[in-house]
Amino acid sequence: MESTREFSYEPAEGEELSIAVVSAVAAAHDEDILEQEWLINEDINTDALDGLFQDNHLKMTLQFEADSTTATISADKHGDPVITIESHR
Repeated sequence: MESTREFSYEPAEGEELSIAVVSAVAAAHDEDILEQEWLINEDINTDALDGLFQDNHLKMTLQFEADSTTATISADKHGDPVITIESHR
């Protein structure tokens, strides 16, 4: 039976969203970002992802499956992205 762990990550100011997602997935799996096998660009258009949430007035949520996780990106009360990773490993 798989266990599910949840991990929350708030990107640093100026950090591209695609890098933040890779960092969050690596942290959720207790892996080093450079040593993980998952390559985000094989599953997700990183340019499109980086373009989301740039207008801080948008209130949106994006959810996708990647590397044995469910990644959810939601806007906080200021419109900044907050990444939640549910690890299914």
